[in-house]
Amino acid sequence: MKPADRHEEEYDVIVVGSGVSGAAVARSVAAQGGRVLLLERGGRVNHMGSTLTVMRVLDGCGLTRSREKHPVTFADSLGGASNLSAGCAMPPPLSVLSAFGIDLSVETGEVRRELGIAELPDRLIGEANFRLMDAAQSTGLPWRKMEKFIDAEKCIEGCGDCMLGCRRGAKWTARAWVDEAVRFGAELKLGTRVDRILCEGGSAVGVEGKRFGRTFRYRGKAVVLSAGMSDVHLLRRAGIREAGKGFCCDWLQFVGGVVPGMNTYNAHPMAVGTTDLYESEGLIILPVFPNWSQFAVLLASKGFQHFTKLREFRDYTGIMVKVRDETEGEIYPGGSFSKPITLQDRKRLDKGVELIKRVLRKAGAREDSILALNPIGAHPSASCRVGEVMDANLETRIRNLYCCDAGVLPQAMGAPLIWTLAALGKRLGNHLGRRLSLAAGSRNA
Repeated sequence: MKPADRHEEEYDVIVVGSGVSGAAVARSVAAQGGRVLLLERGGRVNHMGSTLTVMRVLDGCGLTRSREKHPVTFADSLGGASNLSAGCAMPPPLSVLSAFGIDLSVETGEVRRELGIAELPDRLIGEANFRLMDAAQSTGLPWRKMEKFIDAEKCIEGCGDCMLGCRRGAKWTARAWVDEAVRFGAELKLGTRVDRILCEGGSAVGVEGKRFGRTFRYRGKAVVLSAGMSDVHLLRRAGIREAGKGFCCDWLQFVGGVVPGMNTYNAHPMAVGTTDLYESEGLIILPVFPNWSQFAVLLASKGFQHFTKLREFRDYTGIMVKVRDETEGEIYPGGSFSKPITLQDRKRLDKGVELIKRVLRKAGAREDSILALNPIGAHPSASCRVGEVMDANLETRIRNLYCCDAGVLPQAMGAPLIWTLAALGKRLGNHLGRRLSLAAGSRNA
């Protein structure tokens, strides 16, 4: 057994996980002059824009399934799932969070400015998206242009690779803020698995785990967990047993059809769509379709008799429905989890699928080509809920132990989360700066 690496120097903040919230916390604290250690289990994926990118960014190559056999995606890479987002920007649900004492109004505006959130120009939205928007509006659905955190000057027409990783750097990802945190003085360690929280006298004082086969122990005045499902395992080992009792994942379904003379293969994903049914029906509808490998896997899950449709993959026009799912299931020790699709979840998905089929028919899709793929869980969340596991400052009952990622959300959002997670991370970073009496505002972050 190799000896442990002992680091007696103490950091101000240890952040576990480099997704959007973890990157935001690390950047904010480092910008205030704090000593930050950012630990990430995965590595840095530099080759973007292919199926291989997806396999390397997602845990289990994107094939992780619940005990009910439903796919749910979890990221395992520097920058987390932001690498594979479509760049969609929906503002934080201020009314939902304010009920738990969380005010993100200031941070929401800051994130809008820093990420350059705006609608894309028409040249990038493209003809296929505009044709779908016209078809949707003629069925009574209020489609419109969607806001994005994408640099239009770096983006090109006819590229639909956002969810394979942007090879041009046009789309903002959490890696941009990780790099800024490092420039501000934060230490970044990749390939680092945290196994437990070190506690003394009811307070978190550090972390322990493995890196390159060696055991490490790092001490910190505060520990922030931003590592998704791993947060649950770490919290339970620290004695917080209620973590992971029920969670959400924003079930989504892709529906496609072959429309003569058009397809969404190279169309910018989710550049238009509707969120107007979000409050009343708990769903959003946006045009997007999986890449060929994901399409093949989802076809196989419906039965190999559907596999012949793979031949027409490039001809498909695809639209997605995403819903606010109910808080159900559990994350178990060892990594397995249960996440059923409830009756309410199924009703919302079915409602969205029927609305999408109307749009596809209006656009001219062949009836025999219309296909609804099986549901996928896209945004694991609400596993360490504020008000139950966390307080309004995102601190657990173990002093100086915080959690800041989608797990702290009180319910499913059923919508793009990056804007919300970035704002939450900035808020916690500012709180830690005040609590630790750092040189607040020494840099811009």
